[in-house]
Formats: sequence, structure tokens, C-alpha cells
Amino acid sequence: MDNIKLYTLKKESVNLTPLLSVGKNGMSDSIIEELKKQLKVKKLVKVRIHKNSGESDDMKQTAAELCEKCGAELIDVRGRTATLYKR
Repeated sequence: MDNIKLYTLKKESVNLTPLLSVGKNGMSDSIIEELKKQLKVKKLVKVRIHKNSGESDDMKQTAAELCEKCGAELIDVRGRTATLYKR
């Protein structure tokens, strides 16, 4: 993805609210399926990953795993919130 497209997607994502939350059950199949549905409809989705999710503390690694499972591209990670874009 080129820098201009990445910049515009980051700019669009500022006003988005997280649609999904990964909680204590971690990245379950239901979360992955719902994320795939949301990506199909909206293309740009924010996901909140809570501390007690059982996933690793490295948020970029966790977000990358989530992207790999749902076929998305990682746009940005800020704190415990990741922004994903449909490929």
C-alpha cells in the first residue's frame, strides 16, 4: 500500500469507534467471523483488544495475527486499539 493511501485511511479512522472488542475469550471463531462480516460491509474497522484477552502484550503482534486470520491489512495500532482494512 502506498503512503498516500495509508495516510488517507489513518485520517478516516480517527473518527471511527471500535466495532468489536476482543475480551477474555481471546480471538475466538465468532470474533473472526464477525470481523470478516464487518470488513466486508465497512472495509475499515477498529478493534479494541482488552488487557484480559489472554493475547500477548505486544499489540502489533496481536493485531498482525488478527489480520492474518481475517485477511485484512493492519493500518494503525494506538494503545489497545487496532485499525484494519479489507484487502
